[in-house]
Amino acid sequence: MKTSEHRRWSLRAVSAIAAGVTIAGAGFAVTGATAALADTAPACQPAGASGFTAAVVATRGQSIAHRTVDATGCDVGIYVDAPWVTIDRVTVTGANAAGILVENTAHITVTRSTVTGNGFHAPAAPEPPGTPPTTGQLDQAFAISLFGVSHATVSRNTVYNNGRGGIGVMDNGPFDPGRVVGLPTYAHNIPVNDVTVTRNALWSNFAGCAIVVSAFNTGNTVSHVAITRNTIRQGAQPFGPTGPDVGGIVAQSNGVASTVSDILISRNRVTDSGEGGVIVHAAAAGSMTKHVTVTRNVLAGNGWLSAPQTMGVVVDSRVIPADLGQANVDTVVTRNVISDEFFGIWTQGPDAPAISRNSITVTPGGAAVHMQ
Repeated sequence: MKTSEHRRWSLRAVSAIAAGVTIAGAGFAVTGATAALADTAPACQPAGASGFTAAVVATRGQSIAHRTVDATGCDVGIYVDAPWVTIDRVTVTGANAAGILVENTAHITVTRSTVTGNGFHAPAAPEPPGTPPTTGQLDQAFAISLFGVSHATVSRNTVYNNGRGGIGVMDNGPFDPGRVVGLPTYAHNIPVNDVTVTRNALWSNFAGCAIVVSAFNTGNTVSHVAITRNTIRQGAQPFGPTGPDVGGIVAQSNGVASTVSDILISRNRVTDSGEGGVIVHAAAAGSMTKHVTVTRNVLAGNGWLSAPQTMGVVVDSRVIPADLGQANVDTVVTRNVISDEFFGIWTQGPDAPAISRNSITVTPGGAAVHMQ
């Protein structure tokens, strides 16, 4: 029997929180509101126009390396809104919200760093998961958050025991996923292009997915993102103070008429995630995922939040209760090794993926491929 926690974090809710909520308009900004995240320690400083404080605010061309950032009392550990910044071999801990928050810039490298113990004192997330945030809430606060960032690499990091998910790559614009609702945002869309997330190790990142690629804003785009060779596993406890250890890898179009395209999800190992191992979801009216390739991943024992109907790969283009013009275009699922799932590959909607050469072992009564 599912517990109340399992019911609250159903598969569809988890799929929604993977990229947040369906954004139908220009966002939720209200000029003049204030954000009070926590008492500010003396070392904290204003983080650009974000409304946050940060222990470290990067400058153009800066290399932040070989140090520990204790962000206790600050909203963010390291804040970046300048280009050509490298974060290398840094430990970031104690931030109320995101450990590393990068916004509206380009040419960023985050590598060989440890991000842990952040996100447990952020402003409230929307409840239930997947509903639009309201004034004073913070929709997304991943341990490593890249919002409106292009030409970036996130590699060889260890990301664990964070309260609002692992690594998030999202667009920015009138709706800013990393800003407290009610603060001023942006007049125009900020797309994302050319991001690599590779060789990271993630576990015990609660109340948010391990790795997410998503477009939130109406008509915006996120494109050419490679998610490769990451290891995602469950930690010692399936639930933490803020919610379940969701795990998984998600590519999702979350804004009306938004597009998430040219996404490579390859050679990752995803085990025992609360949601499906890999989710490709066109989640808003008129939106699409396009040219998403899921290949050579090892997926096992994922989707326990929807047990017993667990799922290795999910490809979904339905917005319940109606078809509102959303689509999964040219999705390829090939050469994956999928085991200990009720459904190896579960697909819903008129745009079935091209499926070939997968090795799939299912639990009793399950099916290698289920289409509806």
